[in-house]
Amino acid sequence: MPIIQKRELSTIKKRGRSLLLIISVLISLYCIFIWKNVYDASYTPKGPQANISCILKKNKLSREDYSFLFKQTGLSKTAIDEFRLSSDGNKKILSIQNNYFKRNNIFREQLNPFTVQESILVNGSLSRFIQMAPVKNGDILLTKSCYTLYWRHGHCGIVIDAKKGITLESLTPGSHSITQDISKWQYFPTFKILRLKNVDQKKLDEIASFAAKNLAGIKYGICSPKRYDDAKPKVENCSQMIWQAYYHYGYDIDGNKGLLVTPSDLAKSDLFEVVQTFGFPPDKPW
Repeated sequence: MPIIQKRELSTIKKRGRSLLLIISVLISLYCIFIWKNVYDASYTPKGPQANISCILKKNKLSREDYSFLFKQTGLSKTAIDEFRLSSDGNKKILSIQNNYFKRNNIFREQLNPFTVQESILVNGSLSRFIQMAPVKNGDILLTKSCYTLYWRHGHCGIVIDAKKGITLESLTPGSHSITQDISKWQYFPTFKILRLKNVDQKKLDEIASFAAKNLAGIKYGICSPKRYDDAKPKVENCSQMIWQAYYHYGYDIDGNKGLLVTPSDLAKSDLFEVVQTFGFPPDKPW
């Protein structure tokens, strides 16, 4: 065999080995990605469950008390204070703490060939396990308990009628944005309530009303662009719909200000406070 052909054959073999190595590394990384996203489905506190009854008996709580209660229950100062307005508020907080420390079994439902949604199982049955803090119009509900091709894009909805427990949501390809019963959110292994900071409830009512009147019945679009004018979007997804409602009133709630907005971008926005978190690490937005 001529020397030139031997060199070419050797080069081809080296390139083949390099390509095989790259493919092997990519497959390994994707396997790790799959493991992390499937088996690390929700957060459970690693520390001990403390007796918080003595704290809840206080008439006035300190900053340290609120911080400790948040780590033990996933409830913020806002939620703790709202619960404590009712006669059975402390009892509800203790019940939420018990559930906060439980590791749940998870049921995975195949929504389509690519997308999976997770729900909590108790004694082999789907369970409305999460006890929600009181919500208000304009609140944003978040979960990361759904994924496509093992990417946890999550889902979000906006509360448009807190008294009746109604949300507006954009769900899946081929559907249109519709109202949903808020009770569906109690099934998710991960759950978070966000509320716009330093804004009176009247403004939040206006945002919720705008969403209900202008953003319902719109076709789902996976990569829906943001609209910076007042034109009604032709397509929308769950997070872009909520961003649109808030942007109409001057609030850019996209945490990274990118071309598209995702549920995790909303979770990372500095404009929101966390009212309640379950299944999310308390020190991380997503």
